[in-house]
Amino acid sequence: MPEHTALLRLKSAVRARSLAEEGVALSMGATAVVVRGTRADTVWRALEPALRAGFDRQALTERFPAGGRPFLEGVLDQLEEHGFLREAEEEHGLSESELAAYPHMESLTARPYAALRALAESTVRIRSSCPLLEAEARRALGRAGFREVRAYTGPGPDTLLTTRLSVPGREEALHLVAADRGVWVSGPRNAPGSPELVERVRAWFEGSGAPGASGADGASGTDGAEESPGLAITRSLVAAQLALALVAQVARSVDGTEAPGDPELMVTTDELVSEPHPFVAPPALDPRVEAPLPTGAAPPEEVPDQLDAVAHLWDRVFGPVGEPRPGDLEQLPVGLARVDRSPFLGTGTTTASARLDALITALHAVAWPGRDGRGVGTGDHGRDDGHRGLGIGLTPSAAVGEAVGDLVVRAHDRWQDVDQPEPMSAPARRLWAALTLRFGVGARLRRQELDGTGLWRVAVLGPGDEPLGVSAAAGADAAAQEALLRAVARVQFERRRREGDSARDAGGNAEPPAVTATRTGAVTASLARWAHETGLVRVYAPGGADAWAERGVYTAVASWT
Repeated sequence: MPEHTALLRLKSAVRARSLAEEGVALSMGATAVVVRGTRADTVWRALEPALRAGFDRQALTERFPAGGRPFLEGVLDQLEEHGFLREAEEEHGLSESELAAYPHMESLTARPYAALRALAESTVRIRSSCPLLEAEARRALGRAGFREVRAYTGPGPDTLLTTRLSVPGREEALHLVAADRGVWVSGPRNAPGSPELVERVRAWFEGSGAPGASGADGASGTDGAEESPGLAITRSLVAAQLALALVAQVARSVDGTEAPGDPELMVTTDELVSEPHPFVAPPALDPRVEAPLPTGAAPPEEVPDQLDAVAHLWDRVFGPVGEPRPGDLEQLPVGLARVDRSPFLGTGTTTASARLDALITALHAVAWPGRDGRGVGTGDHGRDDGHRGLGIGLTPSAAVGEAVGDLVVRAHDRWQDVDQPEPMSAPARRLWAALTLRFGVGARLRRQELDGTGLWRVAVLGPGDEPLGVSAAAGADAAAQEALLRAVARVQFERRRREGDSARDAGGNAEPPAVTATRTGAVTASLARWAHETGLVRVYAPGGADAWAERGVYTAVASWT
């Protein structure tokens, strides 16, 4: 239990509502806490005056009846966790503008009076190519409580508007506004910006992210054409959002709060639809750099929960990859999913596992420079050199298993043909029937063993011995199931593309799932266990792995010992 020595006070915006016998609901803005218990309402009414007047936690707890102290500690922990308490700090009389700003500042920080003083002492310098936007930003910053706002003409990025915020005793913080053809970006709202972030925003506008080529397209309002009322309203809204971001930065400076890993920018359209979006830009991975495998909190076990945990990666505005979704693709006999804004397709025994497979395929293309995500690589550490296996997963085991599989499946000269070790399992038989009976593909299975190591590779060969699916695992049936899954998915996709409107039914430029993969749960689990038990493969994290792990994605590299 951490020590609590500061004199605390319940924030003025906190309101209580009785839930009768269930307890009492405490709320502040959009945040709510429910204190449960038949006597919770009675206890709260007795406790609230002391909380609002200011209290020392230890002294308050000692004055409370011994039998109720655990209950009190639980209430105080919830209030602290949700930011309902502030320090009982040195106060001063509030001016008219401070009275208007105080509720917002109190919601942001545990030291609202100190934040108001820092706000008044801060300086904001504005640099803009748009005089109308600059005027709106000046007005918004003045209303927010900044007393010194001035222009600067020094070198800086060529964006629509940038601000440099100087809080006494703190490093300068950069914020920006950029616009192009009806899309406005402002912020970041949760962190200080940087020149590198400004460059990334500019690159996003110049690339495929913004709906149009670079250029303000009327954002400046200086092209001589009559300005629409909607543009003026949008500019005013964006200026207000920028002011809120700077106020929040002052609050963080007072609290000493560390910035999050990914900046969050407000994205506003000319239709006045405005919402925050994370700007996720994980670094490229370097398999030539050896680092310890990341450790941390256990990720979710269920596939849908794993996908939800990394939703920031396929944010529809700034995500480095698109959303993996089934779209109009057939889901029987196996699941298919595609990744927006790319040709990548995934497959699985369920729609959720197909989405996961599509996501991992797209992440490979982002993570490893010089490769396209489908098992084809170039460069001095390409996937076809036979010396390294590369893996990505939403759990550490999945990443390690795929890396080991990517290594061993390409050891071409070490595999020996063998007979089927045992009858097919029921799942494998269903996939075989789908391929040969439902789709009428003349196919055969080729089974191989790796030097007596207990590893199996299974290839599904179609007409002319064309590989339709290949996988490897520490178990013949697991390898057969994934190989058959790949084969069925490819045939299923190609049939749908031939029979329907490819642009609508089969994902347009989407390509079939990769022939070779070691990615299903049974395969990766068996390979990770095999590598640990035999010691024949060395597994490590590539350079940049920690940054990916912080975002919920695990990476691994495997090489022979």
